[in-house]
Amino acid sequence: MGINKFLLVTVYIKVLFSCSAPRQSVGRQKEDYAQKTSDPFYQEIQKTGLEASQKNNVPGVAVAFIENGKIAWIQGLGYADLESKTPVTAKTIFNIGSISKVVSAWGFMQLVEKGYIRLDDPVNPSLTRWKLPSSSYDISKVTLRRILSHTAGLSVHGYGGSEQGTPLLTLEESLDGKTKRNRESVRLISEPGTKWEYSGGGYTLAQLLLEEKTKEKFADYMTKNIFNPLGLNHTNYQWTDEMKAASASAYDTLGKPIKNRIFTEQAAAGLQTTISDLAHFAELSLTADPKFLNQVLKPETIQLMEQPVLPSSDEGESGLGYRFMNYEGFRTMGHTGENAGWSVALFLHSSTKSGLIVLCNGSNGDRVWYPVYQAWIKKVKTIQGNIK
Repeated sequence: MGINKFLLVTVYIKVLFSCSAPRQSVGRQKEDYAQKTSDPFYQEIQKTGLEASQKNNVPGVAVAFIENGKIAWIQGLGYADLESKTPVTAKTIFNIGSISKVVSAWGFMQLVEKGYIRLDDPVNPSLTRWKLPSSSYDISKVTLRRILSHTAGLSVHGYGGSEQGTPLLTLEESLDGKTKRNRESVRLISEPGTKWEYSGGGYTLAQLLLEEKTKEKFADYMTKNIFNPLGLNHTNYQWTDEMKAASASAYDTLGKPIKNRIFTEQAAAGLQTTISDLAHFAELSLTADPKFLNQVLKPETIQLMEQPVLPSSDEGESGLGYRFMNYEGFRTMGHTGENAGWSVALFLHSSTKSGLIVLCNGSNGDRVWYPVYQAWIKKVKTIQGNIK
C-alpha cells in the first residue's frame, strides 16, 4: 500500500491519544480529548493536516491546540513508521530540532536563578575546557543574555548531527569546528550586542558553560532539574533505548526512511520529546503557573525570557530562548525546528493564551505545519475579536 493510502486510513480510524496523555493539563483535571472530535476546528486541522501530508511525503503528524492556556485537544495523523504501520500516538517520540533551544534555555536560566552565573557576566572567564578564540571584537561582551537572544555575535548557524551508531564528537571538538556539516568553529564574527544573528553555536557554548558550572553532563542535568520536576517523562536530550523504542522513523523529502540523527550539540538541536510533553511545556510557557512549575523557574523568570532583547533586525528578534515570528504578518513567539527527517513548529500567542504545536517525521514537514498554522491564526484572530 502506498503512502497516500496509509494517510487516508487515518480519516476513518481517527488516531487519537487522550488515553495516553501523561499528566493533568494546567488548571484542570485530565480530560478525554476524544470528546473534541466534534469541534469544527479539530476537524479542519485534521483535514488540512491529512491533505498537506499526502501531498508532501510526510508519513506522520502530531498536533496540539492550546486554548486559554490549557490543552484543548491533541490529534495524530498517519504513521510513526510506514513499514510496520505504527500510528502516531501521544507517546510517539519526535526529534524537535531547534525547538531544543527554547527548552534548553530553561536550564540555562535556572543556572542564573541558582547563582551560578549572572545574565550579563562575560562567559569566557567561566570556561576552562574550551575558550572563545582571540578576536578583534570584544570577547568580554559575550554574555548569557546575548547568547540566548542571538545577539552575541557568534558563528555557526546550525548543525547536521550524525547518524545513529556513529561516534559523537566531544563538545570541545564541535566548538573547534570538527563537525561534518560545515567545519566551522564557534568564534566572534561581529561585535556582541550590535546585531541579531542566529547562532546555534552560541547554544553549544552555553551547553559547555552549564557543564562547567554544574560538573554534570548537560542531558543529565536537564533530566534531573527540568524534565523530571515538570513531569516531562518522555523527553530527553539522549537517544536512550526507551526513547528509540518509542520513536517515529525519520523520512526524507521523497518519503524514504533515513537514520535518526544524534547530536553532540544537544542544547541547540538534540531534544527528543512527545506531543503531550511539548504541549504541557507550551501550557507552562503561556501561564507560568507556579503550581505546576514545581520551583523549576520563577514565573518572573519565564516572563523575562518572553520579552524581546535588543537589538533586533529584519532577520529576526528573540527573547531568551523564545523567538518572535511574523508569518502571515501575525506576531507569535516560540520556535520552529528542522533536522534531516524531521520538521516541527511551536507557536504561542500570549494575549489570548493560545498555542499550536505540530510535529512531523518528514523533511517536508514545513509544508504541513504551515497550512495548519494558517488555519490556527484565523482561529486566534477570532478569539482576539471576542476578547475585545
